Amino acid sequence: MTPQSDIPPAASGSQLVDAFGRRLHYLRLSITDLCNLRCLYCMPAGGVEKLEHSQVLRLEELARVARVAVALGVDKIRLTGGEPLLRRGLDQLLAELKAISPRPDLRLTTNGLLLEEKLPLLIDSGVSTVNISLDSLQPETYGRITGLGPEGGEQALAALWRGVEAALKSGALQVKLNVVLLGGVNEEEIVDFASLTLDQPLAVRFIEYMPVGRRTTFEPKRFLPAGEVLERVGEIGAYEDLPARTGDGPAQRYRLAGARGELGIISALSSHFCGSCNRIRLSAEGRLVPCLFSEASVDLRPIIRGGADDEELAQALLQAAHNKPQGHHQEPANLHSAGCQMSRLGG
Repeated sequence: MTPQSDIPPAASGSQLVDAFGRRLHYLRLSITDLCNLRCLYCMPAGGVEKLEHSQVLRLEELARVARVAVALGVDKIRLTGGEPLLRRGLDQLLAELKAISPRPDLRLTTNGLLLEEKLPLLIDSGVSTVNISLDSLQPETYGRITGLGPEGGEQALAALWRGVEAALKSGALQVKLNVVLLGGVNEEEIVDFASLTLDQPLAVRFIEYMPVGRRTTFEPKRFLPAGEVLERVGEIGAYEDLPARTGDGPAQRYRLAGARGELGIISALSSHFCGSCNRIRLSAEGRLVPCLFSEASVDLRPIIRGGADDEELAQALLQAAHNKPQGHHQEPANLHSAGCQMSRLGG
């Protein structure tokens, strides 16, 4: 860890800026390690040991980290998991986040199984965008990827789609589908997913399969580069590049001719976007992680529970920002599992 003395004291107007001049204004909060799926690229084959209740940050602790982060310039907060909709007291946490001033852009990533039930809460809490992890439109394949099996996959997929349709019908938030592409598993569905954007105001985002988590087996044969994805999209027809917008993430955006929705491709491995990375992550047990593939972290839990004031907490966030590496060293020709377990970090 970089010595604390290398970091200037937090002061009014301080910003989360790393050692390479990147401003980190996007905080991803993993609020639970619990999940009702066992996706093959997220969970190790034997699963992961559930965190003890005392190991997971409490709701008020999560809200406090968010408030201090906003004071340091964070303007976008995404709730992740595990599965964030499983967290007890989610309504309380959302209320506290909604009350932060200046109010950050609140977003949430979910597997969608509880979305229909929780949608009114998300809308009332001012969540602007919901990203739904959906890696197959076919029940059997969906069941295989999620560990639910064919029958469970069919039931879960139906529940997920009820949530998607309810969210679209509400018109109250933006709906995105996150598709992790796995060669030989769901790559034949690229055209089907892209076609969803023709008639629905959906944003479908194709994400390159990444070797995240030291304990999760990575299969290089499953890696599908972004260039091949665009070739498949071109089978549908012409598409145009869309300009980047303020607050956009790393996705390269496209729209098929005449489509209501849009496409995005996140090429974390075949075309690194580390130079413009603006995010920092907090794991469910309270570790600030500066990069998905980083082995470095700053443990906030003992700081928060040790009686630290907000100045000391801000200093820890500045420390984590300073620890952010210039880039990761993953290349398509030399991929290896690394970094914090995805199930506790939320991607």
